[in-house]
Amino acid sequence: MDTRRGFFKSLLAFLGLAALPIRSARAKDLAVPLNKAPKLKKTGGWTVLKVKDHSILFVRDAQDSVRALASACTHKQCQMSYNPDSKHIECPCHGSRFDLGGKVLKGPAETPLKQYPAKLSGESIIVTID
Repeated sequence: MDTRRGFFKSLLAFLGLAALPIRSARAKDLAVPLNKAPKLKKTGGWTVLKVKDHSILFVRDAQDSVRALASACTHKQCQMSYNPDSKHIECPCHGSRFDLGGKVLKGPAETPLKQYPAKLSGESIIVTID
């Protein structure tokens, strides 16, 4: 009886650990120095950077915040750009348009852009890559 109870306690403990989000085990916070992306030093600036095999479009949307999204359009994988006048992310190939949250505003793309958590920290951007 005791070995059976011990087995079930161990099993429950294992299942409890297994239920933790897998993403947290793989996600990594990486620092991108602003001196490597001078366009991001001012509000409205944007650039595309390669971060650990991910091509990311960074947009400085406010004095104290930055957005990070996948830079390839979800329609045909064209490289996108940011339009500071409209405050939209635009695909030059087929005209898809996205908001700064990655939501599709105009097709032909139907799938939103992947977002990466990002924040400003001193003279760096901290971006979480999973």
